[in-house]
Amino acid sequence: MSFASGSPERIGDTGVLRWPGTWRVYVATRSEEIRADAERALTMRETAGQLVSVGEGIGTHLARAESYARSRHGLRRWLTGHALEGAWSNVNSATVMLYGVLPTAELCGRVTEVVAIGRAYLPGDDPRLVQLQARLAAGDLGEHDRPLMQSVLRAAYTAQALETGRVRSFRNLLLGGVVTLTLIVLGVVVVGAIWPDAVPMCGNQAVVQTQGLMPAQICPTGGLRPSHGDVPLVALIGILGAALSTAASLSTRSELSTRYSLAVAQNLLKAPAGVATAILGLLILNSGFVPGFSGLGSQPAILVWAMVFGYGQQIVTRFVDQRADNLLSAASPLTPAGRGTRAA
Repeated sequence: MSFASGSPERIGDTGVLRWPGTWRVYVATRSEEIRADAERALTMRETAGQLVSVGEGIGTHLARAESYARSRHGLRRWLTGHALEGAWSNVNSATVMLYGVLPTAELCGRVTEVVAIGRAYLPGDDPRLVQLQARLAAGDLGEHDRPLMQSVLRAAYTAQALETGRVRSFRNLLLGGVVTLTLIVLGVVVVGAIWPDAVPMCGNQAVVQTQGLMPAQICPTGGLRPSHGDVPLVALIGILGAALSTAASLSTRSELSTRYSLAVAQNLLKAPAGVATAILGLLILNSGFVPGFSGLGSQPAILVWAMVFGYGQQIVTRFVDQRADNLLSAASPLTPAGRGTRAA
């Protein structure tokens, strides 16, 4: 039996991949592996008509997976994960069906692979996984274990789809938060640039005048009165502080292997958050709300505090980072299931 194949050459020649991604390469490679295994298995076991129908089903799933990998998808389908989830769903279904036609000896040899996938996504007390592990420990595997192995695989792939769906939803939520917060801080910066007195960034400075020691203002741009550049300058310094925080976090962050990445969305969120904390922090300091703080007495002091508050956005965004780490850990095949983070 032969299977329809979408070759990488054809994909590249047609120029269809407007949004190239590594996952498309994985899908194509995995599809070819399943196709080769299925053809070999059916050649060895071409004795029953129902196996032929299983082979046709495998071919259909692989053709659909490759179609998803080749087709063009816009922003809406990227946000919903239509292409990626459609491709991997069909690849996983083809894999489950493949285990229905593999020769018994090869089937038993792959049980450890099934157990590993089950441990990655199923709770440790899942009865199907527990039974399969017991069969493996007893060394008494045979043809009658085929349905059990398929059941474990199917359940693991379903759990994987749910976990990756949570990661995708959180990524979209993060991107929405980035857009919303950016628009808010941009509005504040525009208002401060047009009406400097509306968002006062100036601190108090003691200067000697003709009549003695008198309080006067000192502003971020160095003037003694609010100017149109005060709020934009504070926003810029806040972004600088947020960038330093992002660089520091990158040195300690380890990206887990998942279908979706949250790193870009997490780092994008820090920029508008740094602007917001810088502006709000200076407003709080200049308001006299902090006991024992007499005010900002020089331009360097104002700018340094703006950078500190911009860096300090990490106090707020670290909760987002923790949630992202939990979701990525639950969706990664490199971390075992059954932990508290998977229920989060």
